[in-house]
Amino acid sequence: MRRHIVQRGGPGYYLATLSTDLSRLFRQRAEPREPAARPGHPLAIHRLRDAPAVEHFSWGCTPHRGRHRPTADARLDMLLRDPSAWWPLLSQRVLVPADGWYEPGESGRRVPRYFRRRDGRPFYIAGIAAWRPGWRAFPDGLAILTDRGAKARPDAAHLPIVLPARAALAWIDPATPVIDALRLACMPWRDDGAP
Repeated sequence: MRRHIVQRGGPGYYLATLSTDLSRLFRQRAEPREPAARPGHPLAIHRLRDAPAVEHFSWGCTPHRGRHRPTADARLDMLLRDPSAWWPLLSQRVLVPADGWYEPGESGRRVPRYFRRRDGRPFYIAGIAAWRPGWRAFPDGLAILTDRGAKARPDAAHLPIVLPARAALAWIDPATPVIDALRLACMPWRDDGAP
């Protein structure tokens, strides 16, 4: 069973929870329409164009050189091991808001485990997207960044990299250099947003 991201809120809710400034910018866009629901295509917050946007993406993207199959999980250790393949996608950063997610059950267990925040607020998962300037739509999709963490067992599952609000805003800011974005992804953030 694959990881399943749960998104119960709409674009306005996720933007307002993340940042009132970003929410205000989103409402001032020329066409302030909310995207229609698309099952199996998660919402993602991005600034790939001139203004903040919330759109549906399909799952899976391929690194620049195309040697790999499309993936829905971009493992941090793989990004750090072969940055030249992933570098173009790392400049196309998105956030996948989630009320929670289901992790597949470990071997011998069929019941998936559900992760959510105690305070009920959404998670903001770091992601990358296959996108090029001038594209009106997103023919390829997105991948979320995952990591085992520094203290995890070698066989531990790779969990989504969740960013606190200020780091999430820096993640999608086009002015944030790729190397600084990677530093954000490598930080062991706590639930209160402190490193």
